[in-house]
Amino acid sequence: MSLGGILASALLAGTITVAPPPLDRPAPAAPAGAVTLITGDRVVVTGGGVRVEPGPGRPAGFARQVIGGHLHVIPFDARPLLAQGVLDPRLFDVTQLLQWRYGDAHRPDIPMIVQSVDVPGARRLAGLGMATLRIPKKSTAQTWRDLTGGGTRALTAGKAKLWLDGLRPWTLDKSAKQIGATEAWKQGMTGEGVTVAVLDSGYDPDHPDLKGVVAHERNFSDEPDIRDTVGHGTNVASIVAGAGAQYRGIAPGARLAIGKVGGRFGATDSSILAGMEWAATEVKAKVVNVSLGSPDTPQLDPVEQAVNTLSERTGTLFVVSAGNTGRAPVLSPGSADAALTVGAVGGDDRVAGFSSRGPREGDHAIKPDVTAPGVDVMTAETGGAHAPFSGTSAAAPHVAGAAAIMAQRHPTWTGRQLKAALMGSAVPTPDATPYEQGAGRIDLVRALARQVVAEPAGVWAAFPWEGKGERLSTGTITYTNSGDAPVALDLSTQGAEVLKLSSQRLDVPANGTASVTLTIDATGKAPGDHVGVVAAATAQGEIRTLAGAYVEPESYDVTITAVGRDTDEPGAYAQLYDPKTGAVRTPVFQGGTARMRLPEGRWNLYAEINEPASVTVTHTAVRVDDGDQRITLDARQGRPARFTVDDPTATPRNVTDFTVGLGPWSFGWREYADPSKEFYAVPTREAGLRYHLRSVWDSTTGALYDLVDHRAGGFPADMGQRAERAELAKVEATFLASGVAAQGQPYFTPRFGEEPGNEIYATLPQAVAVPGTVTYYRTPGLTWASAWVTDTSDVRDSGKVMKRGRTTEVWNAAVTGPSFAEPNGTRTGDELSFDPGRLFADGVEGRTGVDDAATGTATLARDGQTIAETALAGCLFQPCALTAALPPQRAEYTLTTSMRRQVPHTALSSSVESVWTFSSARTPKTKPLPLIAVRYAPAGLDAFNRARPGTVTKVPVRIERNPGASQAKVASLRLEMSTDDGASWLPLPSVPTASGWTAVVPNPRTPGFVSLRGTATDTSGTTVKQTVIRAYAVG
Repeated sequence: MSLGGILASALLAGTITVAPPPLDRPAPAAPAGAVTLITGDRVVVTGGGVRVEPGPGRPAGFARQVIGGHLHVIPFDARPLLAQGVLDPRLFDVTQLLQWRYGDAHRPDIPMIVQSVDVPGARRLAGLGMATLRIPKKSTAQTWRDLTGGGTRALTAGKAKLWLDGLRPWTLDKSAKQIGATEAWKQGMTGEGVTVAVLDSGYDPDHPDLKGVVAHERNFSDEPDIRDTVGHGTNVASIVAGAGAQYRGIAPGARLAIGKVGGRFGATDSSILAGMEWAATEVKAKVVNVSLGSPDTPQLDPVEQAVNTLSERTGTLFVVSAGNTGRAPVLSPGSADAALTVGAVGGDDRVAGFSSRGPREGDHAIKPDVTAPGVDVMTAETGGAHAPFSGTSAAAPHVAGAAAIMAQRHPTWTGRQLKAALMGSAVPTPDATPYEQGAGRIDLVRALARQVVAEPAGVWAAFPWEGKGERLSTGTITYTNSGDAPVALDLSTQGAEVLKLSSQRLDVPANGTASVTLTIDATGKAPGDHVGVVAAATAQGEIRTLAGAYVEPESYDVTITAVGRDTDEPGAYAQLYDPKTGAVRTPVFQGGTARMRLPEGRWNLYAEINEPASVTVTHTAVRVDDGDQRITLDARQGRPARFTVDDPTATPRNVTDFTVGLGPWSFGWREYADPSKEFYAVPTREAGLRYHLRSVWDSTTGALYDLVDHRAGGFPADMGQRAERAELAKVEATFLASGVAAQGQPYFTPRFGEEPGNEIYATLPQAVAVPGTVTYYRTPGLTWASAWVTDTSDVRDSGKVMKRGRTTEVWNAAVTGPSFAEPNGTRTGDELSFDPGRLFADGVEGRTGVDDAATGTATLARDGQTIAETALAGCLFQPCALTAALPPQRAEYTLTTSMRRQVPHTALSSSVESVWTFSSARTPKTKPLPLIAVRYAPAGLDAFNRARPGTVTKVPVRIERNPGASQAKVASLRLEMSTDDGASWLPLPSVPTASGWTAVVPNPRTPGFVSLRGTATDTSGTTVKQTVIRAYAVG
């Protein structure tokens, strides 16, 4: 089926209900950057907020929501596909895309994985029914139209899907003895003759511990060769089969197949898939170690599918790290059924605090499966040395090595049998639950000694709520005896009343099998998890099989029907939010109706009913407690929202911006549409329900009206605002030029207690020629944040409350330079962190600024010796960070930042340099660095930031301190000027004022530029020497 046909049909068919992850409380802003979405729309994130730029020819409407601390921006036409499971939600997770360096600053394409589709140019993974491709960002808008417009055939058995080719981060001297490997070696069991594949970051071919160990290697990453640039793969490989004299791997006789699937930032899904297929089908590895992972969801992702498919098809055992997320669920692909998933324990067998736990997302099945040593394990590291290594990434290769030893003992066993043997013989930690440790810490001595293996290694059932009805599931546990003598088993269940066995004793013949029926009976049991063990006692010890059930909470079917104002089957979108648990559910509407199953409780239902001429919003409380129910959303009950202004020349723009929230849940959207499209709201009262509705108007006088209705307590019958200019905040904004005529775009957004930095700027981009002035009328009483954006720079403030009446603003005023309007630079313990790119704030107090075109360096020196250095470039759309590990004792440091720019929109501040000196010692908690900045505000400049030749310019000077740092007084200030771009300097006289100082600058008699240099020292000993070349113009 064509990709276009699949997506187009998905828009018309399918009723899969998707339950997104619970919505967390407000989180920090997404990292700065620009991201082109699969739809062709571009999302630009700066510290001041989020701008959405519709792709060429795109219908513009966007939803914004923070889910799990991540900012999602979802175009309206993608929402049905997401709800039906056709599209990967990560395609619209702006935070994740930027964290993975998938933003526009780092890559020109969008990497994708597709299933059950034929796509020209895709690289097929034939054995998995998938393909990978990269869609150039410059053509994504057209590609999206092709994808969603290609036919109306039905979705093929629900198998077709498009995933983001995501990134998965990388998640020994005493540990070998801890799991019994040293005893296995004494028996001659070293993994000889067994191939173990390690899919990781490559390896160090020159490390002595890995010499002669690697039999196969292949590079699937974007890096040029197999060499390990991270160190992770070398660590893992040495734990599996290192041949060092001092530190041996668990299976030193095994041979390794090294598949490099990633580098510094992790591994892409497509590289992992290709590596897995190579390892299982080409190399025919008996065991594959995968020490990486990403957050799991209830649905199967491509890597989970591949683990299950290749395990079944080839008999390979995939050993996967559980993850290092502590109490959070096990990561994918460790969540796959077939994976042998490994948590970490310390030397005392206690589960490590960082080790990920169960239950598994969705069905609450038991994961991890086993544990192994993963705390301070000595491993080989790149460069030939050894170092301690902690994490489930270290635990998994212990188990992979153990599996290789078991495969040497039993060469005909499948991966499923190896998994069962290691789980069945594991030693549980007494105070840990199966959700923390699975079957327990592996024990090779016990595993090698056992004649009998139980399959499957775990039995699980998940029961829907059916009132007081029967909840029964039956399965079979088969015991296989590989010995030459029969074995008698005494069977029992432990820890869960839902487990019932058909027999308490079983005799397993020599080289034969015997089975017992396990009935899981949860009838009448309380909702939740019922976890236990089936134990088979033998003369050689106990064989343990994990078993249990999950009973769904009391739940019922809810049918939601949308009734249109003008159409019979309107478009609809809804979210149901549980204020008690934070869970969010998104029903799928087809033909105006959606059906879904909801747990008992109080849910808040927010919905939009979209029709060609109108959109209606509604909110209602839904009580799910006693049987199925039907809910009708009737757009005809909506009351019109009206904005008016007493300016007969004013007309509304084609944009509607709406946000609704209740407690920590909030949902917002923005649509560009015909201004005649009406907005309606169904009146409702709901304590705590808040909303804001925003309308932007132009007028022939050049004034712009930004009107906001922001209230709480429900949706009123009179939503909107009847504005009178005399009652609004009138802002007369002046936009100065930086020595040359140019243009830029101002952006403004009101803040309503949302998390700063995640707001969407709703004002349409409006190019303003500079120099120029614009008059804005805004709703007073709200905090308005503003930004001035050119082709490469971004200057912004943190917002201020607008009051009724006239006020003025000036943007782009000289002198542009470093600012501490926001905190920058900290020491935490012995780690220093500083953002050196914030050197281009305009001269107005309270603003910060970055120029993406500026380049330079930042260095940190201690007692004259450089200890850290970083190149600076592209600091608007990627983090420019200087970090350094410092000694605990107090020392003198010199921090230097220097950047230059040559851009068409400005002739000023072509070079900016700051040199700070300060003392610092270890801090018990995060402490701001004692940094200061010299700020200038020349008076009397013209609209181009020019002084007249031969005149005198008074320059008010102030000192800004890093917020939260010492407020030591300024002890001295020396000011200098240059008219030859810093080739020579002259001292400037200055006089103290109430707010700082005023310098008197004699301007040259001919056109040119004045550069300024300030050197300040405070009473704590901190100094700064700050130089701005071409601070303002003369002409």
